Amino acid sequence: MYNAEILLDIHARAHESFRRLIVLCGTLTEDELRRPLPGFGFPTVLRQLAHTIGAEVYWQTVVTRGYTEEATLPDLGDVAAMEAFRQQTASATRSYLDRASDAELNTTRHMISDPGQTRLLRPADVILRIVTHIFNHQGQVLAMCRTIGKPNARHDLDYPVD
Repeated sequence: MYNAEILLDIHARAHESFRRLIVLCGTLTEDELRRPLPGFGFPTVLRQLAHTIGAEVYWQTVVTRGYTEEATLPDLGDVAAMEAFRQQTASATRSYLDRASDAELNTTRHMISDPGQTRLLRPADVILRIVTHIFNHQGQVLAMCRTIGKPNARHDLDYPVD
């Protein structure tokens, strides 16, 4: 059984790692951020970052009110905008967790995951899905950085343990 305190801690640690990734991406040139690379579902670094944050918005919506229409994302044309959007999105997830009871987090319920489509989901699992998704795409971005010749040599991007 999960509680809000545990999920808030896990979520905060994932976002600290993601924040560090965005700092790393700030060392890339505009061309490197926007360069399409084959073999990645989202072919540019900026699109990987935007997808990662946008997916958190999607899952927040599923949990809090049901996903009934496509979300409108802000202009995410640079690393500064990406970081601001990351902060805003993380804050919204924290707000949900701050008010969610243990029963809310651990009780499976029907949620609208696409217009006209429902799934039986447990909110705690959705929050953990957000966290694992961050690390999945963080790995994609790091692979992209290596591909363009800018491997991460100095930023600690592991799950923060302290």
